[in-house]
Amino acid sequence: MYFLTGLTTLLALGASIVTAAPTAIANDASFEIVARSAEDIFAKCKDAGVDPYGKIPEDWREYNKTTNIYFFDAGSKAALWAAAQVYTDEHKHEKRQGPANIGIGMWAQDGCSGAGVWVDNVNYNVNYYSTTNLYSVLIKYRGLRSNEHLDFSRLSGSDWCGQYLYSAGQNTPAGCFNSQLINCFRLWI
Repeated sequence: MYFLTGLTTLLALGASIVTAAPTAIANDASFEIVARSAEDIFAKCKDAGVDPYGKIPEDWREYNKTTNIYFFDAGSKAALWAAAQVYTDEHKHEKRQGPANIGIGMWAQDGCSGAGVWVDNVNYNVNYYSTTNLYSVLIKYRGLRSNEHLDFSRLSGSDWCGQYLYSAGQNTPAGCFNSQLINCFRLWI
């Protein structure tokens, strides 16, 4: 499976992000990502030919080989795959290993939908940032431990992580949550 490694990186999404209502997968209105339940997302994956337990579909916009990070656009099959990651059952696919054994995604729309970025196997003490404004976050594979801190920040001057905003609470469970405007996160102990 292609998954992201969490090296120091720039998570540039590009200049244009869709901020309107959910868009259609592969320009087919029958695949709109509107439903937010596991059954609905998995049905949409099946209809679109997306395996939520397999590799990310190859309609992603950009892949950074050095950092192993995928960038995807709203309405793509890759966006549908990423939305399904909110609901995948950890026992149905291989255990993903990495420095922190946690995945974190950020999206341009509420409810972990639309365009976004996905960082798998996040490293501790690394600022991961996007030059696009993001409004929701997914913590995957496990919740935060009592000794871990997940800080969020946004652009200040020319520093994409320059203005600290807040930290996710200790023991925050895995899942999706909406956020104020963010550009950056950092996981640390």
